[in-house]
Parts: sequence; C-alpha cells; structure tokens
Amino acid sequence: MEPHRRHRIAWLLPLALGLTLSACVPTAVADRLAGPAAQEVERTAYVAYHRMELGRLQLGVYTTNVLVDVELPRGARLTLEDFDDDGYRLRIDSDAVPGVAWFVTPSGVRRVIQR
Repeated sequence: MEPHRRHRIAWLLPLALGLTLSACVPTAVADRLAGPAAQEVERTAYVAYHRMELGRLQLGVYTTNVLVDVELPRGARLTLEDFDDDGYRLRIDSDAVPGVAWFVTPSGVRRVIQR
C-alpha cells in the first residue's frame, strides 16, 4: 500500500470511534434527565423561581430570605451566583444528576447540560 494512502486510512479509525462514542452521549444525558432525581431537582428550581418572584411582589425587591425553607433533594446544592435588588442568578445542581445544572433568574428556569 502506498504511504500516503496508509496515512489517509490511519485517521479514519479514531474518527469512527469518536463518532460512535459521541452518539451515545445524548442518550445517556436524556436518560438522566428523564429520571426522578432530575425531575425533583427541576421542580426545586421552579419552586425557587416562584418564591423569588412572590418575594419581589410582596416586598418590591428581590430577597434571598424567601429561599430559607426551600427543601433541597438529597445531594442537591443551591448556589447564589449573582444578586442585587433588581435581579439574581441561582444555580441548582445535584450529585444524582451529574453534568446538568438548572439556572434560575428573573427570566425563569433554564436547564444547562455541561460537558
């Protein structure tokens, strides 16, 4: 076989392997997102969003006091990433749903898949 032809064929195996493995990733993430742990974390994110919005309606400004009694699922974390009187950004993630986080802002809840 000619050397230049061998070189062209040699890169096909890693490419084929990479494409095969990357095709499995969306299915694995979709399975995690359909599970009860993900649904529980997403529900918690929506609870946090609605409490923040109700707090603003009642007080006229955002306050984290309304989050004190939000029940987090086992292994979940709520992180305050940004906050002022007019806006906020919360991050909720869980050990039970690795690679996925829910961000809560005045615009609503957004799920982000991290690679």
